[in-house]
Amino acid sequence: MTDKTNKPDYLELKELALKTLGELETDYGILASGRNELFGCLFGRDSLITALKLLQAYRYEKNPYYLALTKKIIANLAALQGKNDNIESGEQPGKIIHEYRIDNHERLTARAVKPWYIYSDGTMRNYDSLDATPLFLIAAYRYWQYSGDNEFIQNLLAPIKAALLWIDEYGDTDNDNLIDYRLDPGRNHGGLICQNWMDSTESLFHDDGTPPVFPVAPAEAQGYAYMSLRLWARFFRARDGEFSVRLTRSADRLKASFIERFIVNRNNETAFASNVDSTGPMITARSNIGHLLWSCLNKTDDGGTDCIVPDAHIPALVKRILSPDLYEPKAGIRTLSRLSGNFDPRGYHNGSIWPHDNSLIAEGLDNLSYHEEARRLRRAVLDSLYYFKTPVELYAFDNNRHQEYVSRQGQSACRQQAWSAAAMLSDALKEINRID
Repeated sequence: MTDKTNKPDYLELKELALKTLGELETDYGILASGRNELFGCLFGRDSLITALKLLQAYRYEKNPYYLALTKKIIANLAALQGKNDNIESGEQPGKIIHEYRIDNHERLTARAVKPWYIYSDGTMRNYDSLDATPLFLIAAYRYWQYSGDNEFIQNLLAPIKAALLWIDEYGDTDNDNLIDYRLDPGRNHGGLICQNWMDSTESLFHDDGTPPVFPVAPAEAQGYAYMSLRLWARFFRARDGEFSVRLTRSADRLKASFIERFIVNRNNETAFASNVDSTGPMITARSNIGHLLWSCLNKTDDGGTDCIVPDAHIPALVKRILSPDLYEPKAGIRTLSRLSGNFDPRGYHNGSIWPHDNSLIAEGLDNLSYHEEARRLRRAVLDSLYYFKTPVELYAFDNNRHQEYVSRQGQSACRQQAWSAAAMLSDALKEINRID
């Protein structure tokens, strides 16, 4: 496969993104991928990142559809929010769902060993996601901020408070002030071992080969939790002062533990852990550390910048995420550094490039005034999507060439992916409007 040199048509990409989102929209939100593809059902994390990119698109183009779809996503996830403790599905009060399948779940639920749990209504509901709950909180806040829909947010306050309490009461399983995950050892049904966005087991390792010890705290989830606590502490300040103080104190403890555990000195340089477990930080560079640039309060929306990463360390983080072992100028930021012994350009989470991942990082760079770096990254991914002519789930870049993603086991990337489409939409609009 050879690369095309055509300059991307951003209007064409915008229209393709809108067409894809329309095809993936359902009565209960949005499918993660095409109906006949592997992930043709509702995923909490995918839905919420789709919503967050739709809200970003709304900043550039006041299309009411972007708000309407975002509202639908948030409302339906609130309806599926955990109510009870159920170790077989991972459900907990306040927790946002990971995966919801009304039907066509036999691939998971009819397994001979560790079938996934089916609820009494015949649906498969799985809650093995650490980050969906804080993402729900960020999306709900930004929706309210952009829409001014006070009635909707008032009706959503009970699910919002439940989600915030989940972070405070369930999210930290070992009382170290970081949110983390582990699969309950008492579970009889199947589930996910890895519960952040890079949720394949290949993505979790120490450089020296030491196996991870659960619970595991992923870097980006700390940023999401910090941002959600800070935003809602602001909201409740004039409505429930005691609750606001509780959220602020939780955010402060989280930030202090994050600085202590995730920011380390390696060879007289600042390094950022992608994950932390009880044995220490996992230092091999991954793209997920770039989400820490995104998960900040920002000047445009919030009147000032507030990140879980201290201001003094932001330049080092920007430098690291844009270093040549991670960043391919023609394609984007890889999921894993080329310097890792586990690097594979065709690894699902160990060297491939994901459009939504890069879009969040570019948005974070912009919010922190790294506009030229953001523009280069955004255009690299838009060029790639224009090459594939579809909002593909992920792609490979090897030997200076774009390649369709096909794993070494034969699994292909989904051709229509909701969060890729929403990222393509917001980033194309940014280029069309040339906004800094």
